Amino acid sequence: MTLVKFNPAREFFKEGFWPKESNSIFDTFFNENLGKFERNVFFTPRTDVKETETQFEVHLALPGLKKEEINIEIEKDVLTVSGERKMKQENKDEKFHMVENFYGKFSRSFTLPENVDASKIEASIADGILNVNIPKAEVKQNKTSVVIK
Repeated sequence: MTLVKFNPAREFFKEGFWPKESNSIFDTFFNENLGKFERNVFFTPRTDVKETETQFEVHLALPGLKKEEINIEIEKDVLTVSGERKMKQENKDEKFHMVENFYGKFSRSFTLPENVDASKIEASIADGILNVNIPKAEVKQNKTSVVIK
């Protein structure tokens, strides 16, 4: 059985559209060189952002990471989640036939809206999902009436 890595660009470079030699060059470049580089240098965790009546919820997929390996900072109304996911190599004689997980440093930044209380932000991690709860603050209306004379 031969495993073929899924390549969404393959549909674009169908036979007949490009010569076969070009397809081979693109497949080699995208599947071998770039893929190995991306997996070992950086990755971008998949993120969901949800708004409720009382808070914003940010959910980041960080499988295999412990809370000690994740850093959360707030600076000038920007929430940044960063860290590094390292590939565990227990035995140097192991030979991988396929590596589809991403490893390396990551960083995601989110601009906070004006109506949040940054001092009450809480985070927890469970089952590989980092949950960041950002409570909303009451926006005070600076509305005044002007009397016409």
